[in-house]
Amino acid sequence: MTHDIASASGAPASAPQAVAAPGPRRGRRASRAGQGHTITSGRALPYGLLAPILIFECVFVLYPIVRGFLLAFQNTSFGLTKWVGVANFSQMVHDAFFWGSVRTTLEFTLSMVVIWLGLGLLVALLMNWNFKGRSFFRAALALPWALPDVPTVLTFTVMLDPNFGVLNRVAAWIPGVHHDIKWLTSPTLAFVAIVIMVGWKGFPFFGLIILSSLQGIPDDLYEAARVDGAGPFQRFRAITFPSLIPTLAFLSVLAFIFSFQQFSLIYLSTGGGPGTSTSTLSVLIYNEAFQDFNYNYASAVAVVGLALALVGTLLFVIFERRVARARMSAGSEI
Repeated sequence: MTHDIASASGAPASAPQAVAAPGPRRGRRASRAGQGHTITSGRALPYGLLAPILIFECVFVLYPIVRGFLLAFQNTSFGLTKWVGVANFSQMVHDAFFWGSVRTTLEFTLSMVVIWLGLGLLVALLMNWNFKGRSFFRAALALPWALPDVPTVLTFTVMLDPNFGVLNRVAAWIPGVHHDIKWLTSPTLAFVAIVIMVGWKGFPFFGLIILSSLQGIPDDLYEAARVDGAGPFQRFRAITFPSLIPTLAFLSVLAFIFSFQQFSLIYLSTGGGPGTSTSTLSVLIYNEAFQDFNYNYASAVAVVGLALALVGTLLFVIFERRVARARMSAGSEI
């Protein structure tokens, strides 16, 4: 009807108004908001994944270290705790067991570094050869490292038994050696037995890592050396060993850390005895804390042990970096 009236009056009819669609600005704002939410979620995801391990480290690593550091400067008696300063550290100066444990720890640590790296290098060189059944022997190489500590200690305890141990049976064939060797009760032999047991269990880890480094050496270098007439020893001295120096330097740091904190194999086999012949700092800390219930003195020994471990690790790291720098400078000159 309105259209008819407009036509009759001669006025132009207005076009019907359509509903306007949302402009591009609103769509852009929505897309930007979605992108911002996605970016925020993406940034928060790494922190969410790290939160459980950070909480675990703070509760079970950081807090015990701080708490032990505070206990080292305190004395607890009948539920009363008082600050005693460096009294616990002064007691170490006159403690023969502490100094004996320090000497045993250093001797044991250096022995393990040499045995693990030396035996690991030898086994890696053997496993790098091409022979029948090599895959089987490579897989079997990891068995000592994979075995738990308790079965390992039980096996070696039976082997070292003075009455029916297999090692005593073998030693009886040596002229002048008694068949009833008391491995774990003699101060000297107990330390040797511990070194053999820990060395046997740990060398596969280092051997496998060295083996992986050997496989990364290009075969062209060996072929060129053979063409030049170099023998096996010359190839090892000129190619293999220089190529393994960075790996050996890194493994020396790991060997120092692993041997310094070794506890279970030593404690389960000898308990640190006889005397202090196998008592490392970790065994001494355990005996002072959980046998003598002297938690404050044990904490003080732990603080000193932590300081020695940090110093030793720092020295090995410095040595590793110097080796890496020397290798880079030698490569740049070539």
